[in-house]
Amino acid sequence: MSSKKVSLMSISFKQYSYKLRAHTGLLNRLLLTQILALLLSLLGTSSMGAGSGQLSVTVRSYSANMVIVFSILWVMIVAVLLTTKPYKQIEMPLVGNRLTGNLSDVGLLMTASVFAGITSTLGGVLLRDIMYFISDRSTMAVDGFFLTLTDLMFGMVVAILCLGLVSAMGYFIGVLVQANKAFAILIPVATIGALRVYTHLGQSVVEFYIGNVSLLLFALKVMITSIILFGVSMMVSHRMEANQ
Repeated sequence: MSSKKVSLMSISFKQYSYKLRAHTGLLNRLLLTQILALLLSLLGTSSMGAGSGQLSVTVRSYSANMVIVFSILWVMIVAVLLTTKPYKQIEMPLVGNRLTGNLSDVGLLMTASVFAGITSTLGGVLLRDIMYFISDRSTMAVDGFFLTLTDLMFGMVVAILCLGLVSAMGYFIGVLVQANKAFAILIPVATIGALRVYTHLGQSVVEFYIGNVSLLLFALKVMITSIILFGVSMMVSHRMEANQ
């Protein structure tokens, strides 16, 4: 039994390595996407002003949240694309089965999530640096402007966990759509319908994950959810293979 486990992981790792080299273009697109988001962030996320007589004050806020949002969209798209036939055909020359293919996909998505989480967090640091040198420092609110190493690492971990969860959701949706094309319509319709009927559903889901300030508990919730989503995706994918 142990030899089979080693063989399974060995084949999955070889497929993962092959896919990582084959999909380097996806990582390049991520960097281009993040650069675009960073440039848009330089325009400011919000602005408000107040005046009295000859005195007026304008406050402009800047945030790297757009870099995170673009990274989330990117990893969601990549997760869905990995389940499509053109991307699955990459596995054809390789020795393996549907399980090893799925395991290598999971490894690729986790690598992409780590890479995107680190670069998106550093993108926020880069935005701070740019604003520090191009803006009038006398007009800047410096409270909380400089990040400590602890805050930086905390932000990276949270970003990686969020991207990993999104990739699991995207892969799950992609597998369902490949199993039955009707899910391409049912999933968005059901999601929009649920949000309209249960107006606090989205807020409740978010609070379930981030309602507790404990990073350990947040990480546990995210990892359990991701494992369940990937596990169900593999079972659905295996049944697709059996039906074919």
